[in-house]
Amino acid sequence: MRKIFILGLLLAASFAPRAAHAYPQWQFSSGTSRCNQCHFAPAGGSLITNYARDAVGEDLSSFQGNGGFAWGALGELPGWLALGFDGRYAVLQHDAGNPEGAMFAHFPMQADAYARVAFADSFSLMASVGYRGSARNSPAGLGNDNFYPATADRFISREHYLMWRSGAIGPYVRVGRFFAPYGLRLAEHTAYVRRDNGFNLLYETYGLSGGIVENAWELHVTAFLPDLVRHFGGQDKGVAAMFEYRLADAYALGLDFKFGLGDSSAKRVGGGGFAKAYVAPIKTILMAQVDVYNLQGASGSASNQLIGYFGPTVFPVRGLWLGAYAEISQTDIQVKGTATQAINGQLNWFPYPHLELVIQARMQSPQQQEAAKTFMAQLHMFL
Repeated sequence: MRKIFILGLLLAASFAPRAAHAYPQWQFSSGTSRCNQCHFAPAGGSLITNYARDAVGEDLSSFQGNGGFAWGALGELPGWLALGFDGRYAVLQHDAGNPEGAMFAHFPMQADAYARVAFADSFSLMASVGYRGSARNSPAGLGNDNFYPATADRFISREHYLMWRSGAIGPYVRVGRFFAPYGLRLAEHTAYVRRDNGFNLLYETYGLSGGIVENAWELHVTAFLPDLVRHFGGQDKGVAAMFEYRLADAYALGLDFKFGLGDSSAKRVGGGGFAKAYVAPIKTILMAQVDVYNLQGASGSASNQLIGYFGPTVFPVRGLWLGAYAEISQTDIQVKGTATQAINGQLNWFPYPHLELVIQARMQSPQQQEAAKTFMAQLHMFL
């Protein structure tokens, strides 16, 4: 079991791109209240808008600069075209009490390119293509035995979709491959509220999503299916919904629901709530999420799962975050000793536009086993 846990945590740490999600810490703290003010996607995440590029260049980095694509080297792009790129390199040390000592690795983590083309006034086509990094080499490819299929081994389009939207405010419809809007939408895929809610790395599903985004609230409903050709992403099919209400440009309350039908008629249904609160006098945002699911196996077995997250993020100076958060994931609420808990510390520093340094420390106690400690540093360049 320990070997399985170590391998799982290493894989989780080594596949850590953040392109699919945004930084919810910027909501309210940066003067914006809606995630789609900074992202083309209706609920945030992925390719950023010109508004966000201006903010990165002038307000969100420690030192000001040009936030345009490639530092503006290509000039101003036409209004119908948006481009982006994410590149990451990581250094990782993981200690799970192995007699041979802690594991150390350094590796290219991510190289993703994005493009968005707008046409016919209200339509747009968004697509990404990228490289999947890994902390360890596998001569046989990633493959089904290594959790991910070997088809097109190292390269993947994490998202691609066609969208109709008349404006940043109002209704929208999109179809393609993407994460269904749900919960806090954290960047860290190892967080239990992402991983155990079905939004782990490469778990994007194909879906038909629709909703309404207003200044004070937003609603998203998504019907999703697995990738039946390449078998990337989540393998459940079902529906997910998210509602968020915002007030005083500092608070948000939300509700989530998700139903998933897996292989052999296994069912997972449930949801929960999330909250964000920005306390301006101390430059701190508090975020929390709790979800409860009922799981029914094909054999008739049933259990209730609990997933939780809570933590503050402080902004001591411009361009720098200091965050801490606690997590819990309990596979069966009624069975003692089935909880995995974790505490995390994180530093995010944006010294100049297009450059980010991330330092993460994590201690995880899996179901009464010895705690595992992980340290990771990432250098992130985004164009």
